[in-house]
Amino acid sequence: MSVIRLDNGNHLSIHENTVNYFEISGRGANSGKDENKESFSDWGENTLNIGNYRVIPFGEENDIPDKIIDTLYPNHLAPRIQNRKVELVAEQGPYLYETEVDGEKYKRKPVVEPAITEWLESIDYEEKLHFIASQYYNTNVTFTKIFRDRAGLIGSSSSLAQIEVLSTHNCRLAYKESSKTKIPTHVIIGDFKNGKEDEYEVYPLFDRLEPTKYPVSIHYYARRSFGVNYYSMPEIYGALPWIKRSTAIPKVIEALTNNSLNIKWHITSPKEYWDQKRKLIQENLPDGEKYTEKLLDDLKEQILKKLSELLSGVENVGKFWHNETVTTIIGGSPVELGWKITPIEQKVKDYVKSQLDIATQSDFSVVAALGLHSALANVGADGKSDSGSEQLYALKIHQLTGVPLAEYYITKAFNDVIKFKFNKAIKIGFYHINPEREQDITGSNRVIEQTPL
Repeated sequence: MSVIRLDNGNHLSIHENTVNYFEISGRGANSGKDENKESFSDWGENTLNIGNYRVIPFGEENDIPDKIIDTLYPNHLAPRIQNRKVELVAEQGPYLYETEVDGEKYKRKPVVEPAITEWLESIDYEEKLHFIASQYYNTNVTFTKIFRDRAGLIGSSSSLAQIEVLSTHNCRLAYKESSKTKIPTHVIIGDFKNGKEDEYEVYPLFDRLEPTKYPVSIHYYARRSFGVNYYSMPEIYGALPWIKRSTAIPKVIEALTNNSLNIKWHITSPKEYWDQKRKLIQENLPDGEKYTEKLLDDLKEQILKKLSELLSGVENVGKFWHNETVTTIIGGSPVELGWKITPIEQKVKDYVKSQLDIATQSDFSVVAALGLHSALANVGADGKSDSGSEQLYALKIHQLTGVPLAEYYITKAFNDVIKFKFNKAIKIGFYHINPEREQDITGSNRVIEQTPL
């Protein structure tokens, strides 16, 4: 491992017993580019400089994992769907198997291999596989740290001893500044979001041809995307606008509930009424006091406050408002002068309904974009549960098409280590039960008759 440390504004690199100073530089945020236009194919052309390494950003601004985290977690639906996908791929848990051919089909044969099982249990493999699954479903990329055993330190034949799973959020591909091919050879681990990390760890990429070449290396695998070099374009990325909209609707309704004016009445008063009030105030002023318009304004406030109390509150049911009208001739036409109280039609119901319709569409769009059938995500149409047959066939299709490729990437690091460490054609995978219709199952084996273990 190489370690890059920052020291008091100067940037100190410690690499293989060689000390040299360096600066961290790279494109600044936005860099004058159109924020609404993002490039997906030239990330490798906008490297960040850390010591004598060129770091390939994950996204144009090196922030795709951050965008996913900031958008995903506040949402009421998306995190559960992502966790549901992990549950569906893990299902009954990991197991060891061999692949057999019966002349027509490839089949998995479960096997018991104590040495492999003992090693897996020593590294807490189930929790690590679940973590890798979460990383894969959110970024389509996995980083796994692999340790060589201590035998290599004393000249004996060495093997692989330990696996440590890493967060994609903190890992970036890199190559040495002197590289002419610009092909990633290392992984740098640090806090790329805040830029306050005073230490970055540097590891070489895992060498599949010579797995014990390095004491510690990083096993990197990605489900490659068309036109995107080095990393993968996460499937969830295109769903982020819909996830944001789905998140915003509850906030819109909350703001409407807490802050809406809900104006219900339009009150019109004649100018002549206030002219008369002004005259009365002027006629009844105490000796020596001068009239100001504030006196009339105070009277207006008192009268309108009383009217407001009359028109609001459930305790005012049965009260009524009375005023006199006067008809006068203005411009040769009769005009009725008097107070008018006109109810304002409320549109809140229509507004809320439209927001809920948007929320429903957003939820379905999120489910579709995240690649999980609504029957498996517990998002039925109009709040209704999907039928049992629909859920059954949705699960079967998901097992056939949504699980195999994901399982391959999730278990790849473990299977590469198992192949080298034990030299056997045994792999680790997730055990899945073939779902059947309840009417095709004997009564004692139906779900309703089962007791949790």
